[in-house]
Amino acid sequence: MTSRLGYLVVLACAAAFLLPASGAAIDVNSPTMRLDWTYPEGPTRTHSDLAMWGNIVVAGNYDGFRVFDITRTGSDRLLVNFLCRGPQNDVSLWQYNGRLLLFQSVDTPQTNGATVCSQNRSSDTTACGPACFEGIRIFDLTDPANPVYLKGVYTDCGSHTHTLVPDLANNRLLIYVSSYPAQTRPKCTYPHAKISIVSVPLAAPETASVIAQPPVNAPPGLIGIGCHDITVFMAIHKAAASCESEGQIWDISDPANPGTTNPMHLDDPSVYFWHSAEFTPDGQYVVFDDEGTGSCNPNDNGKIWIFRVSDGQLMSSYMIPRPQGVYCSVHNGNVIPVAGRYLLVAAWYYGGTSIIDFTNPMNPHEIAYYAANSGRGRAETWSSYWYNGRIYANDMTRGLDVFAWLTPTTPYGQTWTHLNAQTQEDLLPPVAPLSSLSRLISARAGALTGRRARQGHLGRVTARGLGSP
Repeated sequence: MTSRLGYLVVLACAAAFLLPASGAAIDVNSPTMRLDWTYPEGPTRTHSDLAMWGNIVVAGNYDGFRVFDITRTGSDRLLVNFLCRGPQNDVSLWQYNGRLLLFQSVDTPQTNGATVCSQNRSSDTTACGPACFEGIRIFDLTDPANPVYLKGVYTDCGSHTHTLVPDLANNRLLIYVSSYPAQTRPKCTYPHAKISIVSVPLAAPETASVIAQPPVNAPPGLIGIGCHDITVFMAIHKAAASCESEGQIWDISDPANPGTTNPMHLDDPSVYFWHSAEFTPDGQYVVFDDEGTGSCNPNDNGKIWIFRVSDGQLMSSYMIPRPQGVYCSVHNGNVIPVAGRYLLVAAWYYGGTSIIDFTNPMNPHEIAYYAANSGRGRAETWSSYWYNGRIYANDMTRGLDVFAWLTPTTPYGQTWTHLNAQTQEDLLPPVAPLSSLSRLISARAGALTGRRARQGHLGRVTARGLGSP
């Protein structure tokens, strides 16, 4: 087995080998990752998040979204490049009775944006009065090449990101809307301190509306009080909320009334900005992502942080072993749905796309990566998600990159019908009995650290059916 030091040397040598003396741009990657295809666009657009349904992939950008059919080849993959201004334009998908719906987050006020899709950036405003729109847009994407704008639902402070919460017993989708007072605009006052819940009747999405605004119980962050991102795991009735100043675990047994006022508080003083989260497929652990300020040096912020769900025990943190010399931080990712291992796919801005093995939650390590340089330019990757044997990366400047992870079993992992990365649905068996590991952790890791632990305010919530080992 390669030692930790040996692993770092191998990575360093591989990177040096892949950079020719001429200084020409060339991709830097591990031998087990391959760029299968890419579909650039820009160079002036900022590309954001991704969602998948069947063979349809929707890639958001600040000016709208692109729709791809991944069963096609070449230029035929792109079905439409739809302009509808509204940064960040994070996206999600849901299908009901053959009708495919697209949801889009708008976090920059748009003139007449509740009814009109602007084709240019002149609609960005903060002074449009009652006509100023920000929040959730809903589209009919049943004909993926011809999106139809159905409804705009206004939410206070807009929608920086959103999370679909299926409530099929009531024939509806709920949408948890994350936002905070990042700029002056209508109906957005400091400190904000809430989320919005939008109800979307599946039989009549045109009648969607805000039904609640649960308060957020968190200390002030960099921009008031609010959540940047929320990941739900429906099978265990939990949500991992990244709320600027801390991570939280909510009970969502009643999804229309999430436990935002009495959460489990997770904190560590080394975290700069609690950005996003991913549960392991067995619900035992949750990875929180710190959107940092460094360049992926060993002691920089911007790492992943791994916690046990049942009691909030911190297991470890991890930085990729590839300093970039420019901005580098973890951003958006998901965990590959495979039994017996924990494998995180994540975007790292200029660090590209990484696969991290944290099957032992106390010893995560990078096993594959791809940092593109050729073609459109250097990677500045926003979102990287595993989906049915491929990794789809939406890069801020490059556009869509699609990677293969070369494993003995291809495709690798469970096959999904769809992917909204912030909505986890399928529960897999636990990786291994954890009783002995729990005793080891208690002896070596000590108590949870950070603001809430120091103040004695750590809440305790046990994962349904997955109690503390």
